[in-house]
Amino acid sequence: MESNTSQKKARLIVAAVFVIGFAAGALSLNLYQHLTSSQNKDHPRGRTEYILGKMNKEVGLTSDQQDNVKKILDETGEKYFEIRKDIEPVMKPFEPRFEAVRQESRNRIRSLLREEQLPKFEEMVRKQDEIREKERERLKK
Repeated sequence: MESNTSQKKARLIVAAVFVIGFAAGALSLNLYQHLTSSQNKDHPRGRTEYILGKMNKEVGLTSDQQDNVKKILDETGEKYFEIRKDIEPVMKPFEPRFEAVRQESRNRIRSLLREEQLPKFEEMVRKQDEIREKERERLKK
């Protein structure tokens, strides 16, 4: 009888270890996917797709506008990459050269948009600038 109880306990422990291992693996995979997807957002190609998707959702771009905005964003990403090679890591988002490229890119995109799309784009820009300013303040501390 005692042997039967010991076997049940052993099986229960093995099953518990299996379930805990499975859960830990699933959580690890979830964390890995989350980290790699947020890193892709920082990658020029991933960032372009992210911004283009957001603009399409909020502004409602035509297919021609999507193609042109994608081209502008790709070119902007290349310019950002060149600037990043020269500056300190902490100051990257706030380097004045970034601001010049950012404004040039925004102006090029504005020229592609229809009149009814502009207010939505300007709201997107305002929100992004607000986030950037909060980040700048956070890094100053």
